[in-house]
Parts: sequence; C-alpha cells; structure tokens
Amino acid sequence: METATPCCSHSPTRSRFRPDFSACYAALGMIESVADGELVRRIAQQSDARDAEAELCRRFAPRVRLYGLRHLRNEDRAADLVQGVLLAVLEAARAGRIEATEHVDRFILGTCRNVVQRVRDREARSTPADMAELERHAGGVEHSFEQVDVAALLSCLRKLDARGRTVVLLSFQAESGAEEIAKLMETSIGNVRVLRHRALASLRGCLDGPGGPP
Repeated sequence: METATPCCSHSPTRSRFRPDFSACYAALGMIESVADGELVRRIAQQSDARDAEAELCRRFAPRVRLYGLRHLRNEDRAADLVQGVLLAVLEAARAGRIEATEHVDRFILGTCRNVVQRVRDREARSTPADMAELERHAGGVEHSFEQVDVAALLSCLRKLDARGRTVVLLSFQAESGAEEIAKLMETSIGNVRVLRHRALASLRGCLDGPGGPP
C-alpha cells in the first residue's frame, strides 16, 4: 500500500539536511483555495480546524484593521479591534453560531460595528467631567448635603475617582436610579450602591474635615 508523504518530510533523493517542503506548499495552496463558508464549516466540525482558523484570520485581519483605522483613527486601537473581532468570530464559528456561513464577511462586519460601538460607549462614559460641567451639576449634589460652599463641593468632587463621581452626578443631578446607573456603567446594582455609599462618605468626610477642603 502506498503511504502518503508527510508534510515537510525528507526526500530520499535529497540530502538529509534539506527537507522536502513540497507537501507543505501543496497543503497551504489547498487551504487558500477553500471558500470562506467552507472554512467556517471546517472550524465548526473540527475538521482541519487549526489551518482553517489561521486562514480565516489571514483573510480578514487586514479588512478589520482598515475598519478600525477608519472608525477609531488609531493604529493601536485598530490592532485591538482586530484581536477582539477575530477572537469573537472564531468563538462563534467553533460554537456553530454562524448560520449563513457563505456570508461570514457580513458576520465579521457586524461584529466590527458592535465592538466599535461598545468602545465608543465605554469611552464616552469614562470621559472626565470638565469644570463647567461640574459647576452645572453641583446644585443637584448640594441638596443632599444641606447648604455647602459650592467651591468646597467642587474641590471635594474632584478628589473622587471617576466611577464614584459618575455615580454621584447620575444619582443627584440626573436623578437616575441604581438600576439605570448599573446599565449605563455595565455593572451590578449592588456595586452601584457600594460606589455611591463610598463616594458620599468621601464627600462628607472631605466637607467636614478640619478646615474643609484646601
């Protein structure tokens, strides 16, 4: 029975120090000719999955990077997008969640859009409030501490971390409940209450400290 030549084997007609790569090149050529949808099916069926995953990433990584540069306008963030999107796509392919396998390009585009939107939402929530915004919000927070000096309150607000300040402003200026704040900050209701309790305690300690805030 004739046996197949293993990939990268040493040819009997060549020097033993020069391996025969012809089988490897043939295998690479075969995977490159496979359609996108077939690659996804192989990944789902665990059939040559490693080669199929590598080829899928090779084909779509440049497209995802260009999408990231266009919408995030930063090389590092575009590189992060490539990693995040391709990982999500491979996980979906392994789990068989990509139904229209022949349109995997559309699935990848949709994943790009979702990831970029999440990045923008997260950045918008984490953007520190400037002084003008703090002054507009100070009145709402002030009511929870009777009548305090606005300048002192702003000074104490600046000392809070970003998450604590956000919870305080949403609670007292926007009058948002714990459930709504939890959704906005992508955390639990219990964590919102803990953050609010700690932030208010810090504000009270700052305002009641010796001589007040500097």
